[in-house]
Amino acid sequence: MTTSAPEPVGPSSGVSPARAPGLRLFWQPGCSSCVKVKEMLAELAVSFTSVNILEHDDAMDVMREFGARAVPVLIRGNEMIFAQSLEDVAAFVGRDRRAKRLSPDELMTRWQYFLSTALVLIDQIPADRLTEYPVPGRDRTVCSLAYHIFQVPEGFLSVVDGDAVDSRLIDNAHYPHLQTKEQILAYATSIIERLQTWWRDTAEKTGVCQFKTYYGVQPLHQMLDRATWHSAQHTRQLNTVLDGYAIAVRGGIDPAAYIGLPMPKAVWE
Repeated sequence: MTTSAPEPVGPSSGVSPARAPGLRLFWQPGCSSCVKVKEMLAELAVSFTSVNILEHDDAMDVMREFGARAVPVLIRGNEMIFAQSLEDVAAFVGRDRRAKRLSPDELMTRWQYFLSTALVLIDQIPADRLTEYPVPGRDRTVCSLAYHIFQVPEGFLSVVDGDAVDSRLIDNAHYPHLQTKEQILAYATSIIERLQTWWRDTAEKTGVCQFKTYYGVQPLHQMLDRATWHSAQHTRQLNTVLDGYAIAVRGGIDPAAYIGLPMPKAVWE
């Protein structure tokens, strides 16, 4: 997809979308943050060139030139921004966006709900489907989608506990030790317990304290909001995958749980 870009791009113009003039959004299918940023830019009527990194050989080269190794990324001229904070994205494109977030306590309640729902869904994945690829062209299997839901809180905890700044080292990691439902569920349960313990013991529940992340210094409230809808989106994807199987899915997501969260409209891209 290319919105009304400043100049024609593509094979006929001889200009690669990855090196097109104007604003470029680098993304890939199945990426929750990518979906949300694309939709937000469209809602703000911001023209941009869409660069699916799975379709353009030079896309990663361009990203590496800016020191980026994961999507979504926005590039314009010599400027680049990691498109994880929607407020930062809005500012980058010259728009004003004041987020209306649920309270930190409500976000944690919702997050726990989606993670618990994911446990129920994972338990229903047919064992012979774990190695399938639900998104065409994307190297994420049903297995890795399932455990990625819990890599989000694991990465979050690595930042708030001071163990890391770059949560992508966890978010995007391949976990070869998680290959069966039992292994995934054991890992997922341990992460839920760690998150519950952190929230119980933390003295900061207002969300105003700030942490260093790979996409800049961010308030805890923003981090909680992003992590909650991120896990929610991937849980929704897993729910969608199961809906496509010839099974009666139990314990699916209650749509009311999405209310108040900046959920993408699309499931995959």
